[in-house]
Amino acid sequence: MSQARITILGTAQDAGLPQLGCLCAACERARREPAYRRLPAAVALTASTGRTMLVDATWALTEQSALLARSPARPLGFDAVLLTHAHMGHVLGLPLLGREAASTKDMPVYATPSMARFLTTHRPFAHLVERGEIVPTAMEAGTSIAFDDLVVTPHASPHRGEDTDTVGLEVRGPRHTIVYLPDADRFDDAWVERIERADAAWVDGTFHHPDELPGRDLSQIPHPFTSDSVKRLAGARGDVRFTHLNHGNRLLHPDALARGDVLPSPFRLATDGETWGL
Repeated sequence: MSQARITILGTAQDAGLPQLGCLCAACERARREPAYRRLPAAVALTASTGRTMLVDATWALTEQSALLARSPARPLGFDAVLLTHAHMGHVLGLPLLGREAASTKDMPVYATPSMARFLTTHRPFAHLVERGEIVPTAMEAGTSIAFDDLVVTPHASPHRGEDTDTVGLEVRGPRHTIVYLPDADRFDDAWVERIERADAAWVDGTFHHPDELPGRDLSQIPHPFTSDSVKRLAGARGDVRFTHLNHGNRLLHPDALARGDVLPSPFRLATDGETWGL
């Protein structure tokens, strides 16, 4: 038996760090020094049996799966997929499960009704369903999923829904309960309560300050600012780690410490590859 755990496979917003077409200091440093790279946000939930649920399938799935326990009998390192929503950084890895790449058979993909409709009506995802490479598996917000000794409960997240709704997760393991909420327009009262009672939480930290994307209307891409979130989530009893970080986030700038852009304890930035026992 292995230890139940969460593995953080990526911590950047959808496009990753460095980001295509960007010459900012953070992106240029990440190009020069690979240690500063961040892959798009995704996690893996591993039960004590070793079975693993991938949460979101990013375009970096090939690299991210290398962080998981694999074997000739189980080369992917995961046994099911759960999708939080349909924004590009969370679904572009699904075609890698198709016949041009991994060619999976009957891979369960947990999805809300709107997410399942998206998969069955939009190509190339519909090809995967038609060929039996993935199987959309019903998931309802507020209804728990038993995954061996993990209990995974999706809850609705307030996030723009151009194509589908969005969920975050409350995960109860043998020893601990955690929250994973990579995308939210805001932390509503229900999510604040879940985060406050969790042993640890990984939450939306896309932006630190409203001046980070000059020339862009942030009302079109609403996310809570971490400078506000540390106050909103001050009642958390466990660690709170920010993920889904935009490449322009001031906390990622090479001069962040010198400029005073830091987080108070118990808040910190999540890191790619970190694990936490459940």
